[in-house]
Amino acid sequence: MKRLIIIFFISAIVPIAAICQNDTINKVDAKGKKQSYWKKYVNDTLKYEGAFKDDKPVGKFQYYYGNGKLKAASVYSDSGISCFTIMYNFNGKKEAEGFYTNTKKDSVWKYYDENDTLIAEEHYKATKKHGVWKSYYKNGAINEEITYVNGYGHGPWKMYFSDGKIKSEGKIDNSRREGLYKFYYPEGNVFTSGVYKNDFKDGVWMQFDEKGVCILKETYKDGALLKSEDLNSPANNQQNK
Repeated sequence: MKRLIIIFFISAIVPIAAICQNDTINKVDAKGKKQSYWKKYVNDTLKYEGAFKDDKPVGKFQYYYGNGKLKAASVYSDSGISCFTIMYNFNGKKEAEGFYTNTKKDSVWKYYDENDTLIAEEHYKATKKHGVWKSYYKNGAINEEITYVNGYGHGPWKMYFSDGKIKSEGKIDNSRREGLYKFYYPEGNVFTSGVYKNDFKDGVWMQFDEKGVCILKETYKDGALLKSEDLNSPANNQQNK
């Protein structure tokens, strides 16, 4: 994978058209396989250009928007199975980079905003989601992190305020929310907490004020609200006297 990245930056220095000759463009061999350099057009609009060997892409490929601007640049492995790709938006800014294996995302993918600030990071293993996925605030602080194992959400899930303080936390099992979840005020006290079962609220959920006093109790069964008790209501206050 690292070798592909090195090849990408080396090949970016050499104009892609310099490696082709007019008499070798869009060639197909006797078996119908693409060979040598190709330029693919759709309705007179260039969609991509790059070289093939035995119908498999090799080296650097470039893909274009309908207005002719660069959409993506890829460098393929010798086998043509995997490639390192940089994707660009309409304004020519890099918006993502990462690896593909058999046209599916693999290894590490990173995403950027208009100011080249990292806004998200994804991890894959054998093209399946695997590892800790993160999204970021513009100041670089983590916004959210979720753990995947072999394609499914499994493990800790957390969200943060932009100052780094915890905003909410819980666990995911088989891509479903399970167990105790807590949501916090910016100051750090618990705002609400309760249990998820098979991705649905279940049992008693409690809401607290900023001083930590419980002000609302709700009872759920498989996501359906069965009972709601406002502890700040006049009736409850009278009963507690």
